[in-house]
Amino acid sequence: MMTFRLLLLLGTFTFLSQAAAAGEYFFTDPSIGAVADGKTDNRAALRKAFDKLEPGDTLVLPAGAYRIELTESPLTVPSGITLLGQGGQTRLLLATTGTEKKFRNLFKLSSDVTLAGLTIERVEAFPAVLLPMFGTLENITFRDVEIVGNADQFPGTYCHAMQVGFGTLKDLKLNRIAIRGCSFGLFQTNDATGTVEDVLVEHSTFEQNRASDLEFNSPKGKMRNIIVRDCTFRDNRCQTPGAGFAVGFANVADSKVERCDIRNYGSEALHVEDRSNNISLTGNTIVHGSSRQTNGVVMVLSDSTNVTIADNVVDARANDNKTNLILVTAGGTQFKCPSQVTVRHNLLINGPKTRTWYLQPGSGPEPEENTIVTSETKDAPPGEMN
Repeated sequence: MMTFRLLLLLGTFTFLSQAAAAGEYFFTDPSIGAVADGKTDNRAALRKAFDKLEPGDTLVLPAGAYRIELTESPLTVPSGITLLGQGGQTRLLLATTGTEKKFRNLFKLSSDVTLAGLTIERVEAFPAVLLPMFGTLENITFRDVEIVGNADQFPGTYCHAMQVGFGTLKDLKLNRIAIRGCSFGLFQTNDATGTVEDVLVEHSTFEQNRASDLEFNSPKGKMRNIIVRDCTFRDNRCQTPGAGFAVGFANVADSKVERCDIRNYGSEALHVEDRSNNISLTGNTIVHGSSRQTNGVVMVLSDSTNVTIADNVVDARANDNKTNLILVTAGGTQFKCPSQVTVRHNLLINGPKTRTWYLQPGSGPEPEENTIVTSETKDAPPGEMN
């Protein structure tokens, strides 16, 4: 009995020690000194808080507006910690110590970091990649986070929300986030050679961005297991070809876009290219896509293989341009034709000038069981079409 009691006490002591190891700090505590008045620069307070935090700790940011003046050096978020705001009411207002030409980052992230319940908003004109994820990183989570770039207010400077591709990134989760008024939502440059795998984007919203919302672009690197599902994409503002996609894949493997709602895109809504393999585009609703370009609302090109386009609704009744609802092509004589592209069970609703599809010979099996609606029946609601 004595041995049992001793073991029980030791177990209780171990539990209490582990519980005590995870601390909770308040950003407005006098020992940190943050002021949520929208005017006071809280950069030094944020640095002081980060110096206190240990893995497992949480920094609580109560409701309020916290101005942060960014310098040439981003703030390093220590590994293993959580930044927790009050969703919709905790705002980080990003200003700059430099001119509108001085590039800025907000955070340099570490592994095992969670950002939750925060609104991050650029309130002055400066070029920025707010959240670069470089180096060797894993297990980064954004939950109930809103990123506002205010591109309409500051049209002369870009504001990218997230950048990846320089290093190794594994297990990135974006859950119930919103990215609005930015340039790219998430992107990787053409020259990046890093590895990105296991990315999950779900129940999130992308609105009025000026380049692609999610551009998983890895011509020289490696990307795999990217899942985008149950997301909303609205009113993209890109004016040039080659960007402005809701979701773009380039040299990406084993990835999916499913059950997303995409509306009002000048470029392709879904774009797959550059040797991408094992890609599934299923159950999405796309309305008024590729309204400025003449490529395709859904586009697959340049040696991509094993791509499934199934169970989607593509509604082009509002299009007045000559675009394809689905376009599968090499993209030029210097590229190989896509292969094993399956097109089945889609509802394809044409506008007055659109074409249902161009599927380059040799790109895959014959399309099957698709419902095609011509412009003569374009005014009928989708629920009444056969």
